[in-house]
Amino acid sequence: MVLAMKSRWMIAVLILSVFLTACGTSDVEPDGELSLIDEQGEEVTLTNKDRATILFHFTEVG
Repeated sequence: MVLAMKSRWMIAVLILSVFLTACGTSDVEPDGELSLIDEQGEEVTLTNKDRATILFHFTEVG
């Protein structure tokens, strides 16, 4: 009985890992530029796609 539960657990983990791997990989880059609106309402475009970029999003409170 313990072996059956371990087998079911391992199968569930295997299926989940295959699903997450399939959903998480992509070799296709999106077309076009990524542009955002800054706090002054102006459009900002990210130009250097070769380097990692961290974006912060702040919301108003109150």
